[in-house]
Amino acid sequence: MLRLIVTLIYGITAAGPLFLIASGLTLIYGVMRVLNFAHAALFMLGAYVSVQLSGGPTVSLGRFVLAAAGAGLAVGLVGLVVERLVFRPLYSRNPEATLLASFGLSLLIAGAVERFWGTEPLTQPLPSALSSSVSISTASISVYALVELGVAVVVAAALMYMLRRTRFGANAVAVAEDREMAAVMGIRARRVGAIVFVLGSALAGLAGAIVAPTVSVDTGLAPSTLIPVFAVVVMGGLGTVGGAALASLAIALVQGITTNYLPAISPYAFILLLALFLIVRPQGLLGRLQLSREA
Repeated sequence: MLRLIVTLIYGITAAGPLFLIASGLTLIYGVMRVLNFAHAALFMLGAYVSVQLSGGPTVSLGRFVLAAAGAGLAVGLVGLVVERLVFRPLYSRNPEATLLASFGLSLLIAGAVERFWGTEPLTQPLPSALSSSVSISTASISVYALVELGVAVVVAAALMYMLRRTRFGANAVAVAEDREMAAVMGIRARRVGAIVFVLGSALAGLAGAIVAPTVSVDTGLAPSTLIPVFAVVVMGGLGTVGGAALASLAIALVQGITTNYLPAISPYAFILLLALFLIVRPQGLLGRLQLSREA
């Protein structure tokens, strides 16, 4: 029984990083209806920028926080450029055009990362204040895993508050539901879309910085992240923040349980779960919703 409880706790904490990575993609798709295949590459870029800003083999808590914020800001600026130059000219065309453009963009970002940082894996130091653990009977849980979960909860709450309670959120909802009608009502749809894309990109960069201390930072980070992130977005219901949070939790719990009890299928657990959802509930956990105040 204790083993199961510990497994569930590990699964809950593992859901935090997964949601952090998927939240920006969910937001962008919810408003802009763009499935950005370059999102994982932006996440990878955030991890590299965070390592660069940390500046050495050791880092203080303050420097780590600033590096994470800097990574989010830097990738958000990249998102601004990308939205203007790559995606904005393609919004009025078919979805295949944006998919191909985002795929090409991911290759471009990966090439730029290799050019600047090389191909050798990098490591993100963790502040000593976050490197301890909390004991639960015979098991221990990393304090940093709890921090990741806490950041994910704050991000989810902030996104849902923005969509439900702010004027910008109301404008984003209107653009998501009917872009042309929103423009007729005086909402600057292009500006709303640009802000959403920048915010989603910044979240990808922040996620990269938050996850970096727990992974090997190399160019394989993007492709290894892409499928689980898209699984979260699809399972949650395309464009729903709450659905992405629930899907992250479901995938993390299934991954944790299979790792401990069915290790033979653990590497394929989230794929099997995704396949089940596509068969039983293809609209996702919260339905096939437009991004709305109930997102």
